[in-house]
Amino acid sequence: MTEIFGRVEEITLAGFLIRTVIVGCVGYLVGRSVYKRAVNQLTTYDFALIWILGAITVSPVLDGKVSFTYMIVPLLTLFFWHTAFSFISMKYRKFGFFFNGKPAILIDNGKVVVKNLKRQFISVDLLLSELRIQNIFDVSEVKYAILEPNAHISVIMFDAGSPVTPADIKLKVKPSNLPLIIINEGKFILENLVTAGVDEKWVLNQLNMKHVKEINSVFLATLDSSKKVYLLKKG
Repeated sequence: MTEIFGRVEEITLAGFLIRTVIVGCVGYLVGRSVYKRAVNQLTTYDFALIWILGAITVSPVLDGKVSFTYMIVPLLTLFFWHTAFSFISMKYRKFGFFFNGKPAILIDNGKVVVKNLKRQFISVDLLLSELRIQNIFDVSEVKYAILEPNAHISVIMFDAGSPVTPADIKLKVKPSNLPLIIINEGKFILENLVTAGVDEKWVLNQLNMKHVKEINSVFLATLDSSKKVYLLKKG
C-alpha cells in the first residue's frame, strides 16, 4: 500500500500500473468536476489551469517520491481557486476581463484593424484563412470580425452579404425538433417511445415495411416529429 500511495525510491511495474489507473480515474473526476467552460472554451486562465492540472495529476506516475497526498492537496486548491475566480468573474465584469481577456475587433466595417492584429500576434494570412473556413472570401463583405476571449473569431456580415432566412421572405416553415432514438443497438428505448406517442408494435410494423424482420439487426433507429423513421442496420 505504501508503494502505491506513499513515497518510494523506485516504482515496481505493478505499482506503476496501479498508479497509472488511479491517476487516470483522478484525471477523469477532475475533468468532470471542472466547469465545462474550462474544457470547451479555453480562455488564457483556463488554458494555464488545464496544463497545471495535467502536470500535477501525472506526477505520482513519473516520480515515485511524489505521494498521492502531495497530488490531491494542490488539485483541490486549484479547483477551489478556479471555482472562486469563475464566480467572481461572473459578478464583476472588470475582474472577468482581467482573467479572461477582452474581445478584440479585427475587422471594422470591412477594414482590417492592423494594430489589433499585431497586438494579438495574428497575421493577415491567418485571419483570411479563418474567414475562408467560414466561407467568406472577401474582407469587404465583413462588417465586424471579433476575436473572442476563447480564441474563436466571430463574424458579422453586412446586411447585403447575410444569408436569406425564411423570415426575410415571410416563408412559413414547420418547426423542427430533435429526432428521438427509439432503438439503440437492438434494444427499444421505452421512455422515448412514450414521448413519441408510439408503441413497440408500431415500430415493428415500420421495420417490416423496411424489410427488417429482427430488431436485433438494428443498430440505430430514430423517429422525428413527422413520424418518419431513420434506420441504420448493424454492420
